[in-house]
Amino acid sequence: MKNYLLLALIFFQTASVAQLSQTILSPSIYYTHGAYSNQNSSNSIALYTTLKTNNDIYFIAGYDNLNINNPDWTYLQQMFAAGTIFAIESFYIKANYAHIKGDFDYKPFFYRYSDFSNLYNADLFYYFDGNYLGAGYTHLNQIGLKTQRVNQMTIRLERIFLYDFFVSVKPSVSLLSDKGELFSVALKVHYLISPQWLAKAGGFVGKRAYYFDSDLLTIFNQDDTQKFQAFAQIEYVLNSTLRLIGNYQYSKFAAYSINYFVIGIRTNFNL
Repeated sequence: MKNYLLLALIFFQTASVAQLSQTILSPSIYYTHGAYSNQNSSNSIALYTTLKTNNDIYFIAGYDNLNINNPDWTYLQQMFAAGTIFAIESFYIKANYAHIKGDFDYKPFFYRYSDFSNLYNADLFYYFDGNYLGAGYTHLNQIGLKTQRVNQMTIRLERIFLYDFFVSVKPSVSLLSDKGELFSVALKVHYLISPQWLAKAGGFVGKRAYYFDSDLLTIFNQDDTQKFQAFAQIEYVLNSTLRLIGNYQYSKFAAYSINYFVIGIRTNFNL
């Protein structure tokens, strides 16, 4: 049962192992504020819904609305995402698609443009003796003021140390049409403090741009090269259907840094 517990813990945070044989609907909402070291600020509302069927197939849908504000310009980005996870014996297959639309408005003059991105992702990983080993591939194609093509390859090295401790290491290389090859290594640790409290921490070192996290269905869609990230998160299980989330994240780019503050609510309903 540990492999199914890990999927619930890592990807969808269902409330208990006993629920894993049931059909579960898990809507969630997140608000994110970004404080930049330059003049920018951002606000984001993200909605995600996961449906787990009684034969352990997962369907995921997500929407993210992001506003970035500057005294001279605004940028609105919307992302629509969908994905699925299913198992064949001890193998797990994930497939995700995202469509991203951005609208830029320069205030001093009448200058506007839009860009569009389509993202395709597939992951394959294998479970044995508390370990998850696998690889993923992501392709992003952006059309607009700037044309960008990204091919991202990520290795998944994860292990469950006892019931309450999980470690994930993900080396990743991205090939960008204008930046060449970028390499990074991400680390994530989950520790179940008690049945009510779950702590997470991690980040990455290296270089990356347009990075897609296939577990969280999030994309760091900045054109600037990201050089470092660190985060800490705490989750509290209020009851069997409601979980509260608080997250802080620091991201360092070539020319600036961003402090992100996130609050979220995740729910679980047995159908």
